[in-house]
Amino acid sequence: FVAAFGPRTVLDAGCGTGAFAMAAARRGANVVAIDLSPSLVDVAVRRVAQHLDVFDNGGHIDFKSGDMTAQALGEFDHVVAMDSLIHYDAADAVRVLQGWSRRTTRSLLFTFAPSSPLLRAMHTVGRLFPRGDRAPAIEPVAESALRRMLATDDGLALWKPERTERIASGFYTSQAFELKRA
Repeated sequence: FVAAFGPRTVLDAGCGTGAFAMAAARRGANVVAIDLSPSLVDVAVRRVAQHLDVFDNGGHIDFKSGDMTAQALGEFDHVVAMDSLIHYDAADAVRVLQGWSRRTTRSLLFTFAPSSPLLRAMHTVGRLFPRGDRAPAIEPVAESALRRMLATDDGLALWKPERTERIASGFYTSQAFELKRA
């Protein structure tokens, strides 16, 4: 996916420590990398400063802290939201995708937490013991339900599912999903 960017514009929504933004810029992309956490954006900026070869192919990264859904971020060829929508329920995630789709010309790539019996059980038990010092809860989503919602959403009528792939490492599991403009 990243290799195909060339001089394209990319929104790295929920950029975290900037790993994807750096990979895209190395391939010549102009990236707006945004995260809600200013401290993560600071880490990303420091990482890029240690790897100035990121810009050897003409790429650029504009790091920001704030709302990844803000229209003021501009228009893009691609939006990438890795583990940014896992905290949204399916309906809210579709609304976010719909908003991005109005400002994106080529593709939307995102991950979600795939629903499984074990994850649903862990999620239910975790809600029984709320604690203020925990990260936001993930929202398990069944891919079949997400596909139905995407297919029936008028705001995403021009977008078609392209690729999907399970990503798993240890306890980490997510589902990558790509929509392309038809």
